[in-house]
Amino acid sequence: MNSYKICVYAISKNEEKFVDRWMDSVSEADLVVVTDTGSSDGTVEKLRKRNAVVCEEKISPWRFDDARNMALEHLPPDADICVSNDLDEVFTAGWRQKLEAAWKKEYTRAKYIFNWSFDAHGSPNKRFLMEKIHSRRGFRWVRPVHEVLEYFGAGEDKSVFVEGLVLNHYPDP
Repeated sequence: MNSYKICVYAISKNEEKFVDRWMDSVSEADLVVVTDTGSSDGTVEKLRKRNAVVCEEKISPWRFDDARNMALEHLPPDADICVSNDLDEVFTAGWRQKLEAAWKKEYTRAKYIFNWSFDAHGSPNKRFLMEKIHSRRGFRWVRPVHEVLEYFGAGEDKSVFVEGLVLNHYPDP
C-alpha cells in the first residue's frame, strides 16, 4: 500500500463542543490544521491541547470560500492529500486506510459518502456524494456561501470513489 502525507484542514468559530469528537475522527491524519475565524469560547485552546495546529485569522467581509482558501494555504507544501471537513462532521474509523488503498498519484480528488442527516433510528436520512478530499495543488474554493472546490490545475481533474469512506454530519440542533 502507498503511504501518503495526509493533512486535514478546517475552519472554526465557537465550536468547542465539537472539538474532542472531531479530533478523535481525524486522528488518523498526519497533520490537522484549523483556521479559527474568531472564537470567543475555548475552541482554540481545546484544539491546541489536542495537538491541532491552529491559525487565527479574521475574514472581513466574511466569505466561506475566503476562509477555506486561507485554511488551505496553512497546509504544508509537501502534503500529498488534503482533507477538508467541518468540526460537526465525523469520519468513520479506518477512513485513512480506505483512502490510501484507493488513491493513486494521478488522482486529483476523492469522492465518498456524506450522510447529511439521520432519522430517529440513526439511519441515514439524506446522503450525498462528497468530494472535499483533494491533491495539494490546483484547487481553490469558490462562492461566498455554499462554497465548492474548483480545480484549476494543469492536466485532467481525475477523481476516484473511495469505497467505505463515510463522513457523517452531526450538527448542533
